[in-house]
Amino acid sequence: MPLLEIEDLRTWFHTRDGVVRAVDGVSYTLDKGETLGIVGESGCGKSVLHYTLLGLIPSPPGRVESGRAVFDGTDLLACNATALRGIRGKRISMIFQDPMTALNPYMKIGKQLMEPLRLHDGVSKAEARRRAAEALEAVGIHDAGKRLDMFPHEFSGGMRQRVMIAMALITNPELLIADEPTTALDVTVQAQIIDLIKGLQRDRGMAMVLITHDLGVIAGACDRVAVMYAGRIVESGPAAALFHAPRHPYTEALLASRPSLDTEADRLESIPGLPPDLTKPIAGCAFAPRCAHAAAICGTEGGVLAEVAAERATACVRVQRGER
Repeated sequence: MPLLEIEDLRTWFHTRDGVVRAVDGVSYTLDKGETLGIVGESGCGKSVLHYTLLGLIPSPPGRVESGRAVFDGTDLLACNATALRGIRGKRISMIFQDPMTALNPYMKIGKQLMEPLRLHDGVSKAEARRRAAEALEAVGIHDAGKRLDMFPHEFSGGMRQRVMIAMALITNPELLIADEPTTALDVTVQAQIIDLIKGLQRDRGMAMVLITHDLGVIAGACDRVAVMYAGRIVESGPAAALFHAPRHPYTEALLASRPSLDTEADRLESIPGLPPDLTKPIAGCAFAPRCAHAAAICGTEGGVLAEVAAERATACVRVQRGER
């Protein structure tokens, strides 16, 4: 039985300009100890999908239109607020993509680390402080006893990210959602942060969803990958197989747009056109207007994810029909 099973999830935002279909029929499963990468360009619904699981979507204007999200037998979308609070921050934790805004600038780091322990585990203040110091040491922040009494602005960007990781892992969750954990960090610190997260994941045996637009991070850290575009998953499969032989034109375009030190090029590749307007219903494949391989059928029958090989699924109707 999967640890997490999402089925036909739709999260829409009802605005004055129309209904924004931010997440429009997403399904996936995640096993215990597995790492799933969610990749796609900005605005494709990666973060909204997982904020929905934790009840973090502002309502109004956000609303879950349909779907299920079953975590270890509990539907996160159907349980009451009290039950969800018992899971969120305890059994499921999240690393937010901007630690400077996710951390409270008016509270010392120690108090913010101690809060989930006091809330979920009911430990004493002294025990919570001891465990908070241990959590900082575990993520590579030395002199933890002194650091607990500092404010977020006294830390560098990389250290704030480490504090966020410590805060997410301090309750030993079964599932970690890492939302762009290396945003705005230089490449050296990025590598350190990813290695740190993967090491802690192995030590604790937890599952992880890694949300990013960085294909390099996905390649080195994930077992499986789901590629999102316009609120839908357009391709999924094992990471190595997906990178070696993508089955959707959007995945191909993302891979082609990566800069490489191995080849010489006068200019970087880019994906022509713009993402679709999500306030308008999309018939067929949402990527068809930007796709070099689009045919007439893509505008009517494309866009539905279907399995085309063992553990490989794509929403490209031409691949499904064997035409590509």
